[in-house]
Amino acid sequence: MRVSYGSALELGLSKGRTDTRTTTLYLFVSRTGCRGSCAFCPQPYGGSGRISRIEWPRFSLEEVARAATGASKLKRICIQCSDEPGIASLAKGIVNRLAPAGLPFSVSAPPMAVEEMEMLKDAGVEILTIPVDCADKKRYRSVKGRSLEDIMDSLRGAVRVFGRGKVGTHIIVGLGESEREAVEMIDTVTKMGVTPSLFAFTPIKGTRMENAASPPIGAYRRVQIARHLIVEAGMEASELKFGPDGRIAGFGCSAEELERIFNLGHPFMVCGCPGCNRPYFNEKASGPFYNYPSRPDPKIVSEETWSD
Repeated sequence: MRVSYGSALELGLSKGRTDTRTTTLYLFVSRTGCRGSCAFCPQPYGGSGRISRIEWPRFSLEEVARAATGASKLKRICIQCSDEPGIASLAKGIVNRLAPAGLPFSVSAPPMAVEEMEMLKDAGVEILTIPVDCADKKRYRSVKGRSLEDIMDSLRGAVRVFGRGKVGTHIIVGLGESEREAVEMIDTVTKMGVTPSLFAFTPIKGTRMENAASPPIGAYRRVQIARHLIVEAGMEASELKFGPDGRIAGFGCSAEELERIFNLGHPFMVCGCPGCNRPYFNEKASGPFYNYPSRPDPKIVSEETWSD
């Protein structure tokens, strides 16, 4: 299996340094290779060792199991799965082997049968994530290589098995969608009982989208604020205001509330399962920071929100 660079450092499996220690053990598992065709991901293009911009070195399950038992700073194990037959059974075996570490489990996987979801839950998986990724419905199949409705059906099945609030999804900002489309997708999945996490598109050499640009930081900040208002404050996408191009023109809240959001900080931090901080997944250490691993300066995120 592959272990994220930060996780390998935390386990003592690799040597190096980082300014921010990871609080989740991130694993990527694959047996035969990903059969997906996501335009932004290097996995279908020859088994790259990268997930987004991060290198994931390979270790045996036994090496990981021994190291995880003594990793006192970790709060969760996240198993990220390739799109291939039998991946749910493979993830179940890893959960069983790593259970002695005493940490809660999350699994991020492509759509699967309800019976496979039930198997993972029975094995001890707490949260199941099925990525939507692309919020642009018109371009969805060309970007993801599959039907959006297949993803939505799988998410509905996951909510039935795991319950509301125990199912997650990923939305990648910068895959061609407008800000309005991103906000409406956040609204849709939240109403389903699914918790959305935000990522910024990162161009990776060798993929079909290698020449596309990362999203403007202002657009990303505005979508982060909208996510906070919808997921945590109970607002709906219809309460926000949008310009003709789909850009967020108003958040449907007072200036005082908006200032409070900037001061809170966490709407601009990594969002995901409890204990997830994903340091430098989308970012270089020099920035810009799309998702902060710790509370950012309110003045900086305020200025970035209206920077474009």
